[in-house]
Amino acid sequence: MSRVLVADDNPLSLAFFRDAIALVGHDVTTAGDGAEAVALAATQRFELILLDTRMPLVDGPEALRRIRAAPGPSRQTTALATSADAGISCSALVAAGFEEVLVKPIALAVVHGLLERYLGAITTSGTLLDEAMAAQKTGGDAGIIAALRKLLAVELDALPGEVRLFERDADTVALRDRLHRLEASVGFCGASALALAIGRLRDSLDRDTAWPGAAITDLLQVSAQTRLALD
Repeated sequence: MSRVLVADDNPLSLAFFRDAIALVGHDVTTAGDGAEAVALAATQRFELILLDTRMPLVDGPEALRRIRAAPGPSRQTTALATSADAGISCSALVAAGFEEVLVKPIALAVVHGLLERYLGAITTSGTLLDEAMAAQKTGGDAGIIAALRKLLAVELDALPGEVRLFERDADTVALRDRLHRLEASVGFCGASALALAIGRLRDSLDRDTAWPGAAITDLLQVSAQTRLALD
């Protein structure tokens, strides 16, 4: 497990990167602005740093300059820039010290590919029921986790039949909607392996025009394993 620092002033982007990185077993520390990221890097050792380029007060390039100039434990850590601006100058950011630039929104599979490239092999299967993840999502309330997992079990019992109907009608819109609702449930329950399978299926839908049969089979297999773990 490696430690990753992510800084972004957009709460949604920050939550996406936090969850995407945590799903494959890495430890994530988040910062809501560049100054906070600089302070964290000055006292803690990270193996990878992601900095948004347009944070207020201290932006990504300035934050990286300060991290590099200070004698902290993350002074030489590889840094990636993130930006919602598709027209941003990648060459200028690379010249500023970033290894590469990630344009948001970014697919889950791309994030995991970057983690594997910079941090080594990762766990792509995930954990069927990750207690730490569930506790983080629910504030550590065991009663809430138990109740949500009972509801998830009902969802997973119905999932194969629902997917068969989507396949019969070749209805990718309904499939995407079902994935969106299921993803919210599995996050609160700590079903990280199922969350990864959902991400793979969504990436397949984004990438291919044909019906994603292989990715659906993968999803249903992981769903069945998760359902057994819920008993």
